[in-house]
Amino acid sequence: MAATISLLYVDDDPGLLEIGRIFLEPSGQFTVETVASAPEALDLLRTRNFDAIISDYMMPEMDGIEFLKKVRKAGDTIPFIILTGRGCEEVVIQALNEGATYYLQKGGKLVPQFTELAHQIRHAVQQRRAETDIRDLERREIAILDFLPDPTFVIDGTGHVALWNRAMEEMTGIAAAEMIGKGEFEYAVPFYGRRQPLLLDLIAEPDKALAKKYAQVSREGEILVARTSKARLKGKPVTLMVRAGPLYNHRGEIWGAIESVCEIPEKPVTA
Repeated sequence: MAATISLLYVDDDPGLLEIGRIFLEPSGQFTVETVASAPEALDLLRTRNFDAIISDYMMPEMDGIEFLKKVRKAGDTIPFIILTGRGCEEVVIQALNEGATYYLQKGGKLVPQFTELAHQIRHAVQQRRAETDIRDLERREIAILDFLPDPTFVIDGTGHVALWNRAMEEMTGIAAAEMIGKGEFEYAVPFYGRRQPLLLDLIAEPDKALAKKYAQVSREGEILVARTSKARLKGKPVTLMVRAGPLYNHRGEIWGAIESVCEIPEKPVTA
């Protein structure tokens, strides 16, 4: 069962507020909190959370556009639907430019009007909840990567470092704060002393091209596995086993790439 959508409905006409409650609440999909002014709504938003806001445009003290501006200025991305009178195209354009999610023109038959309003609210809230779920998932994934035992880093689609985990900090002696956001192959410097493409930059390269850069390289599906003895860590020559692969966003598009590094200890020399 879908979660109930909590609405804050703002209008200086008590009759319209009551009509809105009568049309929206009986379905069981919505709960409606009504207030008669934008300042009162702003006070309520300081202590209460809602899934969406419905606001009339023409109101004394503060109109719907000014109310919208204050909500967005506070960093709140809550779906905001503004109600306008007919013939208010300039208001509609301004509302959308200020960050309104939708607009609805008042007037005409109430049933079609509130049916459309309910549809717009459901769509906006579902989209916001989905985006929130995706951000939460991404944060959890980043937290997991950060605590992986293998030194690991991630670049985004522009080639800038998006993650430099704790194990990578320990291996290279370079803090994440110094590396996050760096591009132009900066992430290669701790290993090779210069900027150059690493394995995660070469995922789409043909095998023959890869063989020229790595003595041992193979593919495991989309994952590249390579071994190199050309790297140096903190001035010391090392042999590394490297794994790299693409990262996808929620739409199935390649968002970036990930690479993990493991130092292979030298075999002790026997007499």
